[in-house]
Amino acid sequence: MSTRTPQPEESDMPDPSTTEPIEVSDEAAALIADLQGQLDEAIEARKRAQADFVNFQNRAEQNQRQAVLGGEAGVVRSILDVLDHFDMALDQDPGQLTVEQLLDGVRIVRDELLKALQRYDVQPVQPAPGDEFDPNLHQAVLHQEAEDIAPDHIVAVLQAGYTMRTIVLRPAKVSIAPPAPPDEEGE
Repeated sequence: MSTRTPQPEESDMPDPSTTEPIEVSDEAAALIADLQGQLDEAIEARKRAQADFVNFQNRAEQNQRQAVLGGEAGVVRSILDVLDHFDMALDQDPGQLTVEQLLDGVRIVRDELLKALQRYDVQPVQPAPGDEFDPNLHQAVLHQEAEDIAPDHIVAVLQAGYTMRTIVLRPAKVSIAPPAPPDEEGE
């Protein structure tokens, strides 16, 4: 339990305008003047420290905003090449393109986008049929019968997932083999 020192009420405090000055020795007066000077210096130092801290907080916030902006700019710069490839594809004469050329162009754009994502450690999550279902990386969207696939294992990947370092950006959407039927002997 903490004890608090009782504070005098304002009404208990003497009014400085009505009190008579107290005579003090020259030594005491010098000491009081010295202490007053130290108090004034301490007050000014505190004000400077508070102002420095506010300035520090403002600089820290500005640095954080700049860091976020720099990160965003890096991501945007990395996909500008992808946008350029789309623009080149759209500038082609459709009457002169074969389906094969169009598909090759789409593959080039896809490869550029994957390269841009890999610069940020983005990796695809593409499990193979028969892999064990991992709820941390996969999202089961349906059960699908399949021969030679163990129960609760992946049958097919319906949509790739992606991770960035330790963060799952999107789980892979998969179909899984139905769970094993309950053991009827135990009933």
